[in-house]
Amino acid sequence: MSRAAAALLLFCGAAAVVVMICRDLETAAPSHLQLETTHSDTTLQIRRDSQERRLSLSLSFFNDPKSSSLRSESTETSTDQGIWFSRWRNKDMYAELREKQQIQQRLNAEVLDSEHNFQPLSICGRQTNVGTAQDLALLEKFNMENTCPGANSKKLLLLQGDLAHGRTGNNLIEFLHALQIARDMDYQLAITSNSWVFELLHKMWFNSSHDDDWSAKFEKAFCIKIFQPDESTRGWDRVPHDLNPNNSVIISKYLFNYESELPLDEYIASQSRFIQVLFRHYNTAPEDMCSGINAIFGEERSNVRYSVIHNRHLEGAPGIRLMQRMSRGSGCHPTAALEMHPEYIKSILGPIGMLNHPIVLITDGQDPAVAQRLLEDPEIGPMLSVMPQSASWIGGDLTAAIMSDVFIGNPASSFSGFIAKARIAMGFGNNHLFRAKVSTGVGKPEWVTTCGDACIYDKNILGNMS
Repeated sequence: MSRAAAALLLFCGAAAVVVMICRDLETAAPSHLQLETTHSDTTLQIRRDSQERRLSLSLSFFNDPKSSSLRSESTETSTDQGIWFSRWRNKDMYAELREKQQIQQRLNAEVLDSEHNFQPLSICGRQTNVGTAQDLALLEKFNMENTCPGANSKKLLLLQGDLAHGRTGNNLIEFLHALQIARDMDYQLAITSNSWVFELLHKMWFNSSHDDDWSAKFEKAFCIKIFQPDESTRGWDRVPHDLNPNNSVIISKYLFNYESELPLDEYIASQSRFIQVLFRHYNTAPEDMCSGINAIFGEERSNVRYSVIHNRHLEGAPGIRLMQRMSRGSGCHPTAALEMHPEYIKSILGPIGMLNHPIVLITDGQDPAVAQRLLEDPEIGPMLSVMPQSASWIGGDLTAAIMSDVFIGNPASSFSGFIAKARIAMGFGNNHLFRAKVSTGVGKPEWVTTCGDACIYDKNILGNMS
């Protein structure tokens, strides 16, 4: 048996999640199989009918989050959950194959059977890779019917007050964490109608002009109770016991810092379900979540292929400190995602053929040099649109980024983090947050992905932002 054939069998035996890919490889002409290895990646190269295909496999060892992995630029992985994505390269075309394992199994297994008519959910005229509202309602019913947390415990986690910890990205994380705490701890989650949570969600979800019964839908969708400001909580056991339950900033900071003990794949599936429920009820009036997409693409919004760059400067020095922390955990470059230089953007969009399609920049405006550099670049500039002020607001920017074909974000930004999480929930790949420039030993150093999609949920990397 040749060395290449032996290596192929080793790979197929070691990684059950790629068994179908290995079967495909076995049907290729074995006499043209070539093995290439370096310290950082292993590549199987097949030639058949004068056509080259290259499959890069990334193997991670389960149970040890700090274990070393065989990686390559074209494969994204989670260091403690095995293989998440593999990519074929056929000439200059990339096609992403998501293995039907772990996250996707948990998201879909209880919803779809062989006779169910699966249709994508559409947001702002663009299709996602998850079911319609009716399909997802099956999942919601399966998981939540007669299983609302706190139904028998009388423990109440009440979110109130108009002040919270951090800005919008943090607040979205705090709400998602609150939903998770309620399920993990068997608490009844509740909000007051004048709270920061109400204000945050009401602008973006569950409040379109046709949703007159939005409060009832909201309560049912999330197993949440809505209290009026003067409504008594007598008979309830307010939690957490060691904090002042009436201090909204302290409670929201507690939510932000919460880290679930669920296994990573279960946690991702749980959070993804919450996000899917939100976007089944996105607002189009009075405030329109589609405003950004509509302003830039108009009637072409359904079919246009585009990328979004989220530039978040993070107040200078604090942002650099946050990025350094992300770099230590993920191996990403400590400043590249803050600076968004043209070289960095082109290293992502060039290989996947997206430099010939529209690019949208959403920004906090703190570092205007970023937009200037991108606009002056001869390749990026002609394709770049900065989100117009008239259409730029949190909900519009958020949806434009989530529904893009490619997202380039800042892992130190909780807003970028929520976008990446929502894109995972919608079944989208091409989320680029963790990148570094490395030497391959041949030619110039290259930009590579250092941490895959699941890393945005990994508490060993993101900490409380996970």
